[in-house]
Amino acid sequence: MAQKLKTQDLMEVFNKNLNEVNLKFDLNKEIISTLDKKLEQIKNSYLKIEYEPLGKVVVENDKMLKDHRSELLNIFEKQISTMKNVSKKESKYQFYFYGALTILLFLCASFLSYGIDQYHEKKDAEKEMKFYSKEAFRRNEYLKENNLTEKYENWLESKRK
Repeated sequence: MAQKLKTQDLMEVFNKNLNEVNLKFDLNKEIISTLDKKLEQIKNSYLKIEYEPLGKVVVENDKMLKDHRSELLNIFEKQISTMKNVSKKESKYQFYFYGALTILLFLCASFLSYGIDQYHEKKDAEKEMKFYSKEAFRRNEYLKENNLTEKYENWLESKRK
């Protein structure tokens, strides 16, 4: 079984831990007071800014930017001139392309017109053929009904000779 602790032993351990805690609190108080002093020093201090070197830097940067700007403008002008030359060459090819496209369009339109015309001629020829076949059939029937077939054949033979 566990031993029973005596009150005196318990009090000794408590006093020992209490002393360690007091030491820590004292240490914390010292740290806080040191920090407070440093904060006061920071609040009371100020910065002195010298603007003269900054002015020199600004002037140097301005000069450098102007130089780079002029270089970029020269490059830009060169690019524009080359683009104009290329566009002139390409416009010639573009003119050829659209010219060829126009010719092809006219060819396609003429072939389409020719095809449509042939289609209508075929339909007209079919109608005429249908009409003449009906007429021939009707005449043939008339000849058969009136027994004139032999006379017609004799007449055809006489015409052929």
